[in-house]
Amino acid sequence: MTILQSTEPTEDRIVTHSRGGALACGAAALVAGLVYVNALRNPFVYDDYHTVVENRSIEHLSDLRAIVLHDVTRPLVNISYAIDRALWGAAPIGFHVTNVLLHMLNVTLLFTLSRRLTDDRDRDVLVAFAAAVLFATHPMMTEAVGYISGRSELLCAAFFLPALMAGRRWLRGGGAAWAPITVGLWCAAITTKEIGAMFPFVLAAYDELVERPARDERWRRWRSVHLPLIGAAVAAGLVRVAILARIESPGRAVVHWPYALVALDVVVRYIVLLINPRHQTLFHEVARIDSLFAWRALVAIGAIALLAWMIWRLRSVESVASFGVAWFLLLLVPSAVLTILDQGEPMAEHRVYLASCGLFLAAGNGLGRLNAWAERAGTSMRPLVPALLTLVVLSFGIDTLVRNAVWASPVAIWRESVDLAPTHYRPRLLLGEALQDENRLGEAIAEYRTAIRLRPADATGHAKLGAILVAAGRPEEARQEFITATTLDPRNETARRALKALDRMEGRHGSDGARR
Repeated sequence: MTILQSTEPTEDRIVTHSRGGALACGAAALVAGLVYVNALRNPFVYDDYHTVVENRSIEHLSDLRAIVLHDVTRPLVNISYAIDRALWGAAPIGFHVTNVLLHMLNVTLLFTLSRRLTDDRDRDVLVAFAAAVLFATHPMMTEAVGYISGRSELLCAAFFLPALMAGRRWLRGGGAAWAPITVGLWCAAITTKEIGAMFPFVLAAYDELVERPARDERWRRWRSVHLPLIGAAVAAGLVRVAILARIESPGRAVVHWPYALVALDVVVRYIVLLINPRHQTLFHEVARIDSLFAWRALVAIGAIALLAWMIWRLRSVESVASFGVAWFLLLLVPSAVLTILDQGEPMAEHRVYLASCGLFLAAGNGLGRLNAWAERAGTSMRPLVPALLTLVVLSFGIDTLVRNAVWASPVAIWRESVDLAPTHYRPRLLLGEALQDENRLGEAIAEYRTAIRLRPADATGHAKLGAILVAAGRPEEARQEFITATTLDPRNETARRALKALDRMEGRHGSDGARR
């Protein structure tokens, strides 16, 4: 009671709010850990075999050269895997623990960033807590957190979020040290995932939408901060695309402008899943859009136009929400570029991890506005926002626990994808692989045959079917599949090597028969 009767109430309020903010931040981080407890025992899945299990470079933490050169575009990710391997061994649980701890860190960083962006006003503990706890529990984050190969998203966010806080201090003239700190954190983000290159654009959007400096100060910031950073980002992006086109995918990374409509459609689908996280899956079937006047194209263009209008309208009413929507769109640009270049799958849920932080900032500010209205409306309305937030978080948390349970079985993951995309060949192939790993050869053969029926001109399906037929003791059928694979793709080394192995086996058996 002595504190409440102090003659310096302003300082007391600061202490109270500081404690309240720390408790709220800790609660959000704790919830982030709790909803992923049942993911810790999940096995390696899909790309995990490439990034971790078969990755010889992470076996010796002292061999830093091998670790860095294994993936020169994302060296910090591989270093983190090597550290996990040294600390925990080869079992997946240690890698999962690190992912969950990184997610908890990112929840804390998002909470802190939200407080900073709104200058720690009284109502912003609720705003920051809402943004952080929604991010902590949303089931769309499971593909980044519960999937070991989603580590790049987590690490990128762990550097990107503090880079924004440091950049804010730099813009506000907080001292010369904030410039190298900002650039250092940005560079670290880029070495975890290429989307980190979008940082200068997000920082510029923050400056224009939230800070909104006077004309002379705006020009100074653009001249000394934004233009140099954006120029460096554009140059780095062009170099990365050149590497992709000339080294990683020579002759295949070609611009397909009609795919821009697909990229816009995917943005809309991400938003729908964030609002209503149903029908999540590791593989999303995305059909082509061949006309600007197709209904999917019109909906996508209309939705993006609506978001752009929201950014413009909210900038003077709720600037942080305006910035959050802009952040979301900007962070999806790199994946849209890959789609236009026809590289990889156009839609993957883990790509929304860092981008979604912007929408959660906007949602937190929206709930803050609603709470302010409820307090003005009277005592009976005050529980409205806490009750609504609790219900949403409980729903998200349950959905996340359910998603983690699906990831406990590779067969369940790909069965889910097959159920949601029954006419697409790729999930059938991957389900076949998962069944084969569990020695369910008959079921795997059936899935491979279905994949071939859906896409008979694809050599991969024939090669996989041939390999499992060899394992099932049916070499003649296997030979026909390998021959078909090499006919469809003369450069298919897997099928060519398999045919040579079958020839050696038959020659050996023939000589054994002659001796007898």
